[in-house]
Amino acid sequence: MNTLLPRYPDLISSGDRIRGPIPAFHAWLIAASMLPLFVWYVRRLNDGSDEPLGLVSLGLAVLLAWSDRKNLQASSRARSTGVLLILSAALTIPWLPPMPRALMALTGLACFYGLHRRIGLLALLLLSLPVAASLQFWAGYPMRVATAEGVVLALRVMGAVVARLGTSIAIDGRILSVDPACSGIRLLWHALVATSALAAMHRLSWKKGLLLLALATALTLPANQARALALVVQAWQGGADSSLFHEAVGLGCAALMLGLLCWLAARHRSDKMTEPPIAPVRRRHLAVLMLAAIAGPCLALSKPDRHPPELASPAFTGFTFEGLTLPLEPLPSTPMEQAFAATFPGTLGSYGWSGRQVILRRVTTATRRLHPSRDCLRAAGYDTTESIIETHADGSQWASFTAAQGTYRLRVRERIVSEANDSVWTDPSAWYWDALLHPLNGPWRAETVIESN
Repeated sequence: MNTLLPRYPDLISSGDRIRGPIPAFHAWLIAASMLPLFVWYVRRLNDGSDEPLGLVSLGLAVLLAWSDRKNLQASSRARSTGVLLILSAALTIPWLPPMPRALMALTGLACFYGLHRRIGLLALLLLSLPVAASLQFWAGYPMRVATAEGVVLALRVMGAVVARLGTSIAIDGRILSVDPACSGIRLLWHALVATSALAAMHRLSWKKGLLLLALATALTLPANQARALALVVQAWQGGADSSLFHEAVGLGCAALMLGLLCWLAARHRSDKMTEPPIAPVRRRHLAVLMLAAIAGPCLALSKPDRHPPELASPAFTGFTFEGLTLPLEPLPSTPMEQAFAATFPGTLGSYGWSGRQVILRRVTTATRRLHPSRDCLRAAGYDTTESIIETHADGSQWASFTAAQGTYRLRVRERIVSEANDSVWTDPSAWYWDALLHPLNGPWRAETVIESN
């Protein structure tokens, strides 16, 4: 009789729950395969470009999944799909960047443990990825334009003589700008996280969950327009600028939107419990996970390091700033600058001038790598202010902010200039979309001036 028992008693299961140490074993295998992504995730959250709020979304996903764990068992097909996605994320380390691999790995993790049965849980996992800076770059400018246009239309209905100038609003001789902080990207992220949590708590079906997430996305724009309208009306009527008023208006618009989403989620709540399918973790699943656990770290360690070349400085011998043109003195490149130059799709150089540092980056095509200097400084440990637009006496416009580290303070001004027609952008997102739609306006030169403050 004993000969009929399997040779691996830890694989004996009751229903879809495995007894013995195997559950911990396959969890360790998954963790080992995702170790390179975990290292990237920690670095990305701490590099200053993304807010570390992804941990909130991840914590909500874990908490809600644990509270509903009895109804989240996976089918055999789901487990097989999950391990294949985790393996694909590990094997594509040499070719794919971390973000798409993280999407594959988290989706595979959700399928393996049955979290995919709740769209809200899957959405929370995906929203835990560090996407804030990318969203601001890709969608920030279009959302700012849409916000400004909505405010202009509303003011015209109110009888004001107003016009939109890009992402700015011209009213009564004043120019009010919808800056990147007012694009609505943060509101969109918070709305999607809250909606995903509501969908998970109320066990919404995939169809209803998708509709609720789509509605949350659609409501973000009018909510942000209402917020911007209130601020513009306050400035138009000569009210004192108050950060407390700004925060109160933003919280009020967000509360109205979330109130509607809460009501809809509760109305379509599903209390129907479906029996989870019986799906023990089989040997083939463990074999695939073991391969992923070996391949992931090995490929990450064996990935050839790019030896950063010396900076190829753009051919600039003079630089005009505040109406003065002075010669530039090339500075030796730092290890951080060399590492950045290794993947930069263009040329860049660092120069000294009259006690200031001037960084020039030259590109010939639209690229995500031409990002704000604030991201680099925050990654280096500086606290930065929001960027404002300043106009110099010579008519040039610059984005300006301050960066502080202890008692050491820097003033940073930057812009992007077209070498073809001298057009100027103070926001990389706005430049990207223009460069994408008008590639013949290139090449472009990003100018950054750093001085002690």
